[in-house]
Amino acid sequence: MAANPYREQLIAQATNLQRGATRKISRLKTKVDVVVAGTEYDVRKPPRTIKRLTTRQLEVHISRLQQFNSRSTQFVPDAHRRPIPAAEFKEYKTAEKMAVKNAQDVYNSIKDIMGSSGTETLGQRREKMRSDRKLAGNPTVQDPYSPRVRDPKNIANRQALKKLTKDEKRRSERGWEDRELNRQIGEFGQMISRIADPDMESAVRALTPGQFRVLWNDTNFPTALGQKYEIKQLLVAGKDKPWFAEVLDNAFADIWKEINWAKKLDL
Repeated sequence: MAANPYREQLIAQATNLQRGATRKISRLKTKVDVVVAGTEYDVRKPPRTIKRLTTRQLEVHISRLQQFNSRSTQFVPDAHRRPIPAAEFKEYKTAEKMAVKNAQDVYNSIKDIMGSSGTETLGQRREKMRSDRKLAGNPTVQDPYSPRVRDPKNIANRQALKKLTKDEKRRSERGWEDRELNRQIGEFGQMISRIADPDMESAVRALTPGQFRVLWNDTNFPTALGQKYEIKQLLVAGKDKPWFAEVLDNAFADIWKEINWAKKLDL
């Protein structure tokens, strides 16, 4: 069978593009620390396979190689050095940046409020707690004013990145603060229903949304309420301890101190 010049030209072009793809994969491994070889993004084919492709298959393969070799096709490494399309990570970082900005805006609106201790502002209290946790080797968790900022190697895999992107976009949406506030109020409702303290529940539910948000996020209130809740659960289970009464008294005092402070705030 006579050789098909056009097909032979396509085979040569595909072979040359594959060399370029191999060089790019090597550069990505060396410079970016991402291993593309053998993954779904590795579009190369064995030389013998290329020679057996039809003209149409060669055209498709060449198109894929050209796209891979394009400067617009870049990758970042996940926690296991597997490739994540750089465009997808950029989309995440855009959403993350907006979520961080929104959180910072909320923080800036309350950081100069004097706390219930009368000796430090809410901002000073937060920074002190962050410093103490850092010295103790414990990372700050669930800080409403400082969403976690991730680099690619903090991402487990591409699917995890998609979920994180969705979460960050939700955090940056209009109305997210209100939804988060409702979640916190619901969490309080679950705890107070077990504690069965109608006076406390009434006092907290009388707070404005802004007052409750600060009470929940910036005081010892949730910690003290949690202690009271846990001890109540143990008492119900018949697991009383001699020191429970003192802990309950202290928690009760802390709770009311924070509630009475919060209800005076102009929020």
